[in-house]
Amino acid sequence: MIDDAVRLAGRTAMRLARGIPVVGSRFGAPPQLDLDGRVVFVTGAARGLGAEISRQAHARGARVALVGRSLEPLEDLAAELGDGAAAFEADVTDAAALRRAADGAVAAFGGIDVVVANAGIAPPSETVATIDPDEFERTIEVDLLGQWRTVRAALPAVIERRGHIALVGSIYAFFNGVLAAPYAVSKAGVEQLSRTLRVELAQHGVTAGIAYLGFIDTDLTGDAFDDQHAAAIRSAAPGFITRTMSVESAAAAVLSGVERRAAQVTAPAWVGPLLAARTLTTAVMDDVLIHSPRVNEAIQGAESAATKPDP
Repeated sequence: MIDDAVRLAGRTAMRLARGIPVVGSRFGAPPQLDLDGRVVFVTGAARGLGAEISRQAHARGARVALVGRSLEPLEDLAAELGDGAAAFEADVTDAAALRRAADGAVAAFGGIDVVVANAGIAPPSETVATIDPDEFERTIEVDLLGQWRTVRAALPAVIERRGHIALVGSIYAFFNGVLAAPYAVSKAGVEQLSRTLRVELAQHGVTAGIAYLGFIDTDLTGDAFDDQHAAAIRSAAPGFITRTMSVESAAAAVLSGVERRAAQVTAPAWVGPLLAARTLTTAVMDDVLIHSPRVNEAIQGAESAATKPDP
């Protein structure tokens, strides 16, 4: 038993050492997944981050299965990319449609090597006490259960190829979800899903990971911040946290993680240190938010707006 514990500690230390920037490569390279010739199955591929991940994966030689709710923009993107791209209509709330999309990708390309579960929505900026229950539950339905359904639909094909599953998460997996509770709950659940998959699928030679991404310059982020209460919360946070990164940088980070079969991907640069110190930073963050006048005013404003009768 002691020998097993020592070996486990050694493996863990080696894995952590490999993740150290610059010097990590001296401890041995983790297994690589060259995207050239691989099949990448991307949900939410019609626009934003999903579309850019698809473009960059295709540029690296991958064949891409573009999955989303609306077929027309997916077909437009497939036409833009040319050979090695195909569109499949599927809403992530529909498990049967996702299975059909996965089967279609296998039929078109011979298999699936990588799943990028990216589809998601932003909730309205309201408190737990005032949000429409249907809005709360729909966010979790799409942002958490949608990723679970995506994985489940493509899993047999990924196991057959000993591939990789990349779940697109967020800093909200460990940030306070004030005025964004269903989104934060979803991303915390996605984090646990990725950890579970990594352990359960290891015996099949399949790897899994999560991308902890900050705010990205996409329509989703713009819609989320196009609200006075969300803007107030944003103004209370340090500027470096709410500064948006380009969609190109975010997509490159996700695909770099896929190629490294990484358990965790962080972007932009400040996310990694905060994630590593999450036990301390989450406690401090909660305390700062509780005592922030601007945050309190935003919460009061959201609650007041929710109680006003419709004109």
